[in-house]
Amino acid sequence: LVDRDDASWRDEVQQNFLECKEDTCAVLENEIENRIEELLNDKDLLQKYGSEKFDITPPEKKKRERKEKKVEEEKKEPEPEKKKFDM
Repeated sequence: LVDRDDASWRDEVQQNFLECKEDTCAVLENEIENRIEELLNDKDLLQKYGSEKFDITPPEKKKRERKEKKVEEEKKEPEPEKKKFDM
């Protein structure tokens, strides 16, 4: 059994914890930096090629929009021509 009042044991546990924390932070920092680089590259590509060329609308939404346009067009009835009367 380990004597929990042993100062060297506590120091060892604390040191292990700090090392683990440093390693975890370093990994997370690397992942964040990589993700930032990816996003900046994506931004550059969008600016270079123009975002209008990349239609990222999901297909389901496109279908829904087309249906909505058809319904709106059907609802609009052609207005009869108004005749002008000269008096």
